[in-house]
Amino acid sequence: MRTPELLLDFLAVARTASGAERASLLFQLEPPEHDSLLLVHDAVDAAVPEFADEAAAWALINHHDLIDDTDCGVAIASSAADGLLIRLPFRQILARVEGRRRPGNERRSQPAVLTAPLLDGALWLGLRGGVLVTELCAGLAQPTTVLGRDGFAWLDTAFHLAARLAWSVYQLTSSLQDPISGLPGRMEFQTFLRRALIAAQPGHSVGLLLINPDDFGMINHRYGRDFGDRAVREIADQLAPCVRQTDAVFRYSGAVFGVVLPGTSLEQCRLVAEKLRAVLTRYAYLDGAVRLSFSMGGLVADPADLQRGVDPTDMLRRADMALNMAKLGGGARLLVGGMADGTHTVGKLDPLSGIFTADAEKDYRNMLLLWDTVAVVSSRPEAAAIASAFVERLAISFRPGRVGLYSIDSAEQLTLLAGDARSDQRGGDRGPVTSLELAPACQQLLARAMASGQVERLFTDQRGDVVAVSERAVARAAYAVPLMARDTALGCIFLDGTHHQLSLDSSDLMFLNALATQLAVALDRATLAAQVQAEKETERRQLKEELRELRQALQHTKFVYRSAAMHTVVDTLRRVAPSDATVLIVGESGTGKEVLAQTLHELSNRRAQPFVTVDCGAISNNLLEAELFGHVKGAFTGAERASEGRIAQSDGGTLFLDEIGELPVDLQSKLLRFVQEKELTPVGSAQSRKVDVRIVAATNRRLDEEVAAGRFRADLYYRLQVISVSAPPLRQRNDDVLPLAHYFLEKFIAQHGAGVRRLSVAAEQRLQQHDWPGNVRELQHCMLRAVLMSDGEIIDASDVVLASEARYLSASDATAPTPLVARQSIALAELTAPIAAVRMDSNSTDEWAQLRVELERQVTHALQQRGSHLVPIGRWLSEDLVLSASDACGEVSRRAAKLIGVPESTLRRQLDKARADQAAGLATRTPIWQTMVPVIEQIIGRATAGGQDLLEHSRLLLLSIVCQFTREDCARGAALMGVTVPTYKRWREAQAA
Repeated sequence: MRTPELLLDFLAVARTASGAERASLLFQLEPPEHDSLLLVHDAVDAAVPEFADEAAAWALINHHDLIDDTDCGVAIASSAADGLLIRLPFRQILARVEGRRRPGNERRSQPAVLTAPLLDGALWLGLRGGVLVTELCAGLAQPTTVLGRDGFAWLDTAFHLAARLAWSVYQLTSSLQDPISGLPGRMEFQTFLRRALIAAQPGHSVGLLLINPDDFGMINHRYGRDFGDRAVREIADQLAPCVRQTDAVFRYSGAVFGVVLPGTSLEQCRLVAEKLRAVLTRYAYLDGAVRLSFSMGGLVADPADLQRGVDPTDMLRRADMALNMAKLGGGARLLVGGMADGTHTVGKLDPLSGIFTADAEKDYRNMLLLWDTVAVVSSRPEAAAIASAFVERLAISFRPGRVGLYSIDSAEQLTLLAGDARSDQRGGDRGPVTSLELAPACQQLLARAMASGQVERLFTDQRGDVVAVSERAVARAAYAVPLMARDTALGCIFLDGTHHQLSLDSSDLMFLNALATQLAVALDRATLAAQVQAEKETERRQLKEELRELRQALQHTKFVYRSAAMHTVVDTLRRVAPSDATVLIVGESGTGKEVLAQTLHELSNRRAQPFVTVDCGAISNNLLEAELFGHVKGAFTGAERASEGRIAQSDGGTLFLDEIGELPVDLQSKLLRFVQEKELTPVGSAQSRKVDVRIVAATNRRLDEEVAAGRFRADLYYRLQVISVSAPPLRQRNDDVLPLAHYFLEKFIAQHGAGVRRLSVAAEQRLQQHDWPGNVRELQHCMLRAVLMSDGEIIDASDVVLASEARYLSASDATAPTPLVARQSIALAELTAPIAAVRMDSNSTDEWAQLRVELERQVTHALQQRGSHLVPIGRWLSEDLVLSASDACGEVSRRAAKLIGVPESTLRRQLDKARADQAAGLATRTPIWQTMVPVIEQIIGRATAGGQDLLEHSRLLLLSIVCQFTREDCARGAALMGVTVPTYKRWREAQAA
């Protein structure tokens, strides 16, 4: 009989038995989230005003909510004088009906009151008119009267029909039939199982079976999806008639079916499973075209389990694992056990199996979230990006109040990786959050989930107290889903919200658990990739730093310091670097003023632009203006082509004016104009141009004293010292001596190809005890001297020759021992005898032939020495020629330049460098070099002004000798000439041409 006809028949019976003129029927089902009101009238309008519509019915129910918990019937006077309302709880109706046995089910007991608690809610009757109803209304002791055990006598005739009606309406209103199988879906499966566990009577058990055809995918693959759906329907048609009326069959997911067996023991559950498997296997599906085998997994909760309390989700999960164990065993198997049999230890066949519920809306949501998660994992390699995108999609899909993804940090503490929450508790806009305040109970929930590796749930009431899920006082629900990878909890997903807003069933939890497993693998992979990338980046930076230091050691000066004084200087540079303010660096010679200027440039925003150095003391006065500001073609004699000048070359970058105190007074005014206006005019031009350049100046003089003496313009001085930085001498920063010494040691070892060198403790103490009047430059030359002159791996204190102990060997000192270390004195004594035999006569006319003989002797001696380094004979020869010419001309640069045949600027530059080396103690030569002194003096003495270029002539002479002795060994040849290998190769090619 169709349910609507059954409802009308019931109203007819009630109206006839009560003598009423009109009757209405109201079904109130619990919980309220299922369409819980069903209102039926036997006439056009309602029998009583309270049943006029659903709003009026809800008002009646809410007004009498105090009687919701009673299991007895209640008679209530209607607002209509001739109306009566009768409320009968489903428990009372079903408790009075003896359950009927179906044929073939005698093997299992069926308690009479088994199904009574499966329904919450009540059946309401509204009666109006008639003599009996009027008398009943008048006979009520009070507006609301609780009926006794027998209630109204006439109701007994309708109880059996009401029980069947209640059960049918419950199935109609609370079970959404799956359109393919015609069975209730997964949500109803969970609800029925939970109620069956609650309703189980003492001494009775509850069984659960999951049934799945083996190789069902073959049907979809071979015949198509439509035939697969048809096979699902045929399986459902075979299952439904084989169970008792009190049992229930559901479509669990896909081709997996669930059967709940109340009042069934373990042995009975096995017998039922065998019977079902025999029926299903015997049937030929799709018009006899296909026969299927079936695997079954079952679980039985016995009375002891039920007394302790059984979680329906856990029971379903264990049954699912038992089914997968049966399938892992080859299929066509049955595995049924008890709660204590250990079937829950069986691993799942597929972490994503069972996530499809046959609920189109939920499956679409799950598939969309799964697809989005796969897209996020594949497109975002960083763990934080994956977590943020996943949390955003999870919040959109499940709409919780809050959702967070936590990871375990290095301190084994949970850290929020990504979070999302509503802006208010009434369902406002969502948005990412950086923190979630969790109550202690929620924190314990996360800890339990990560410890167990399973989904954990928590339910609380309005006051925040923990309650059971079955209690009606549940207000909020919280869920923790662990992120498991490599059998380790990497973190946890947390969701919470109101119970109505976030009520997750077993399919939701299973899907979240499967999704969390896939997400954990992705996060673990991303974390490992980030660690590998960080290690590679660290290694890359180390290699880059080592390469940079090596390049600096070979080509540039590295800024090395450790002292507090230099920290203060660097801090000042760091503060002023972002600006374009002019900086004046003052300090003694050799304190590293140029290095400070380079550091300032590297710290500034101009670091990618040129850093141009102009040594104001090394350029002759008549060329300095053109060197700085440039000149046009023909501006002066020799200006065969235009030059833009050093200032223009530094456009966009930094111009470093070294030894600014040496700048001529007449040029200071032009420089002042440029410093103020940043505008220059090349020599010989009437056109000016703007130049964007930062000016950094340096001097070893007291410019204030120079201003007072009239040698430096006061206005330029005040314009340059916007920011003044003082470079402290090395004697005031003893902490920097050893770091600088070790740096120079590594640099010169790399430059000269020397073997392993290291300083002994005595050598380090000797370095620290010296006051270094030549500052860093003196220390640099001292370390170069130690590298060149030492033979062993350890540089001892005797190898550290300080500038005060070494002096240049002049002709007058040729026969005297040099104040070097003892072994150098011994070497000198050994060399003086052969040297005396070839000492040249001052009256000899072939000074160049004599020079050739001496150079061959020097080269031969250098090549015969032990060690991998060679002395720079070519550099020494050029320096000594320049120094000797200057001495011969009374230190008048112009005359000395004409004497050796080079431009004055070239002579001044080489002369300044040679004198600086001499002052710093770097002019020390090997003992045998003293025989070169009279030859050089003889060449200078016989030179005439305006004659040949002595530097170039002597270089070519030495080059021919070096090429003869070293042949194709360019590295050794370059070392003897004191130049780089490319320069040496270029000289050789030019000489051969």
